[in-house]
Amino acid sequence: MINVKIAFLSLLTDFTKIKAINLPLDDNSTIKNVFKKLSLKYGKEFKEAFFDTSGNLSKYIILVLNGKDIRLLKGIDTVIQNGDKISFIPAIAGG
Repeated sequence: MINVKIAFLSLLTDFTKIKAINLPLDDNSTIKNVFKKLSLKYGKEFKEAFFDTSGNLSKYIILVLNGKDIRLLKGIDTVIQNGDKISFIPAIAGG
């Protein structure tokens, strides 16, 4: 069993009502397992806000594992370790 810290930044706390959570997971879990567990905890609205219709992470959400964008790692198949920090960051654009 491992434990990871999940942080929800800025507007994303509207879906979770919290800024951070410690999440227990099975050994050898991936980012995909984190998504499944969080979707069960926060429901359909969370899932629809964070994922596109194909089930991929929304292009409006940046997911960072220990300071690195998961797209530079193995995406949602990235294996997480005990004590890792995962941050969900809204992509913000301006004009």
